[in-house]
Amino acid sequence: MRHFKKPPVYTITNKQSVTDSKPLIKACQANSYSAQLQVFHTYKDLLYTAAIRILKRPSLAQDVVQEAFIKGFQRIGDLSEDSNLGAWLYRIATNLAIDALRKEQRFDWQDEEDTTFALSHEEDEIDEELPLQLMHQALEELKEQHRLVVVLYAIEGYSHSEIAEHLELKESTVRNQYRRAKIALKKAIEQKLKTCP
Repeated sequence: MRHFKKPPVYTITNKQSVTDSKPLIKACQANSYSAQLQVFHTYKDLLYTAAIRILKRPSLAQDVVQEAFIKGFQRIGDLSEDSNLGAWLYRIATNLAIDALRKEQRFDWQDEEDTTFALSHEEDEIDEELPLQLMHQALEELKEQHRLVVVLYAIEGYSHSEIAEHLELKESTVRNQYRRAKIALKKAIEQKLKTCP
């Protein structure tokens, strides 16, 4: 039976640091079950947060977490002892969640190749000064594909080209979806700000 804590509301940072993961990495590379168990208990909630943020389905997110640990332990021999174990596992879980979502093909991505938008770096940013709860509520109101692009780009730190590669889309499609998402997010936030006392 799997046990996961409820994930925190969208967090800005996706890194959890362990003071010294060298011994853990070394022990896992030596196939130590107790070290693997410690890694699992240390990072399961972090990985679940990454997966649920993208998938929005607890059972699928739990499956992704299990798969991330399996892949992580299979590939841990390639990891240097100086690496950030949590960030590495987090990236594996995020990539697996994106792959799971892509396989489901839940979205109707509109590819408007003829319409390209030149966004400056400044225009590409989402205002991080807004209260986190307000941002979370506004994100939940977006179409699912818009929410996904915002989460991957603005929160998880993926580039447009990385998102396009993972979702097997053209980069221009991802940029257009992100632009539409920002417009919808701005409208949702403005509406919420109007109703705030």
